[in-house]
Parts: sequence; C-alpha cells; structure tokens
Amino acid sequence: MNEKGFTLAGVIVIMTIMMIFVAYTVPRQWSTIMKRERERETIYAMQQYAKAITAFRLKNNTYPTSPQQLKDARMPRMIRGLKGEFVDPLTGEVDWLVIPQSAGTALPAHNIVNPNGNGLPPPTLPPTTPPTNGTTDTSSSSTTSTSGTNPNAPPALPGIPIKDYAGGPFIGVRPPTHGKSLISLFGADTYETWIYTTLDYEQEKALRITGASTVFH
Repeated sequence: MNEKGFTLAGVIVIMTIMMIFVAYTVPRQWSTIMKRERERETIYAMQQYAKAITAFRLKNNTYPTSPQQLKDARMPRMIRGLKGEFVDPLTGEVDWLVIPQSAGTALPAHNIVNPNGNGLPPPTLPPTTPPTNGTTDTSSSSTTSTSGTNPNAPPALPGIPIKDYAGGPFIGVRPPTHGKSLISLFGADTYETWIYTTLDYEQEKALRITGASTVFH
C-alpha cells in the first residue's frame, strides 16, 4: 500500500510539471502562429491592392488618384475585399499607408525570382546567405525578436495615412505598423520596410509570361 501511494504521488507530480510546461509554451506558440498568419494575410492584401491599381491603370490609362476610385470601380470590380476594401490584418482597421507614384523612385528595387502560382512566395527558413527576394520566415532566427522595433532597420518607407490622403496617383499601400516581423518580405524584416507595389506586380507578371512561353526540349 505504501508503494502504491508513492507511485500515485509521483504521477501527480509529473502531471503537474507537464501542465505547467503546457500552460507556459502553448499560448506563446499559438500567438506566434496567429501573428504569422496575420502577416501572410497582410502581404496578400498589399498584393491585391497592387493588382487592382494595375487593372485600373490598364482600363483608364492612368493611375487612380484616390483609394475611393478603387472602392467604387465596377465592371470590372477592382477590389474583391469586403465593402470594396481590405482591412489591415495587423491592426484590424482600414488604415493603410498610401504610396504615391512620386515616391516610386525612392523605393527599393526587388528582384522577384520564380514566383509561384498564387503570387505569394511561401515563407521558408532563413538561408545561410541574406535573402534577396520573396518572403522568408525569420521566426526561428536568433537575431530576430517577435516584439519591439529593430534599431538597425532602414528608415521607414514613404506612405501617407489613407484617411489623410489628399489625392494624386498612387501605386500601392503598406501597413502602418512598426516593429519586427516573423516573415521577411523581399529581405525586409520590419513592418515599416514592407513594400509591394504595382512595380513589383508588373515584374512578377512579366516573369510569369516569360515562364509560360518557355519551350522545353
């Protein structure tokens, strides 16, 4: 009977330790999973805006001068999001920063290589050399924090709050959020340096057309 009591006490101790471990690790892991998913949705929304702006330019021979023009466009409908706009998944608001066409020359050039079918390069583990294109998941990198800002990050890219945008041709939107990201977009691992505009979309589209016309022998 004494041995049975000792075994039961041991099992209770082990289960208690396991419960403490689960209570400490699972919420953090789930938070990381949800943050990564919100980042992927944000990149997708940025791409959809770039595609809509390109479609508007092709139809009207000019860039839109107001986000409202994309929202109101019909036949074809430019933005497929709810109410003709996309909510920024990182903030839960339609609070994008609008990138004017005049700021295009100040944006970093992206070398898009082998984009996949859905237009969103899948995150991968950090390579041994600095990434040059696509999205990279940096959540397991020892140099990346999941919170706070990156003091060594480049200055934030141009952008005007969508609610304050006075008008003029624009080529994309970006999130207003600051801080380190789990996913690296074209080598940028902070939200303030994320960018995807019509320039990137046009390059990606040209590569797709070239790839589709390639004849393999």
